[in-house]
Amino acid sequence: MTDPDTTQKSQVLCKHCCHPIPHGARICSICSSYQNCFSFIPFSSTILALLTALISVIGIVIPSLYGIFHTPQSEASLTMPSIDGTTLRVTAVNTGDAPASLIRAWVSSDLLAGATKVKLRNDDDALLVPGHKLLVFDIIPLLDEQGSYQHSLEMMSYITQNKPGPSTKVRFHVLQSDGRFAIQEFALSADDLFKLFRANADRCSAIDKVNFENGCIGAGVSADEP
Repeated sequence: MTDPDTTQKSQVLCKHCCHPIPHGARICSICSSYQNCFSFIPFSSTILALLTALISVIGIVIPSLYGIFHTPQSEASLTMPSIDGTTLRVTAVNTGDAPASLIRAWVSSDLLAGATKVKLRNDDDALLVPGHKLLVFDIIPLLDEQGSYQHSLEMMSYITQNKPGPSTKVRFHVLQSDGRFAIQEFALSADDLFKLFRANADRCSAIDKVNFENGCIGAGVSADEP
């Protein structure tokens, strides 16, 4: 037979309705009130349902309000340049939430002609959408095969003497979504210029018909041509 004293000791009173409940119970079976730290907060199934509905509404409304009061804006920049012969690669990073634009790229140099072309291989890449993107450019000096080879020898002398080459910078005009613009530039070392001129000499040696478009103006024709 169950001892009444033992049964009484195994029960406690609900902190809210004072109804006897088993010792260690987390929720009262009568009023559904929590018996732990939540007992100090008047939770009920109705309140929990209302809180859940409120959180759902907030989750829908806040993005809409953000879209009304927030103007999307780009924050684009170029970084991590690397040159491989006549190929220049840079990484475009846009940490904003609107696209920016790459307006133009050009060379400012004490050695290369001002008309040296820096061509983006894929025109669609000029739109710098949020995120990261690799941009690939072709640098086309207005030099023929002989002139490019001669310049590569000059750069070799700078390298062997551990001297900086002629000032040469590739510049980029980046336009942000709100009209702000920035000019970014990356300097080319003597080693970069050596690779550029040597690769351009090889490129021009394989071109049959030289013109301003391919940049090999001068004697950059094939050996078979009279």
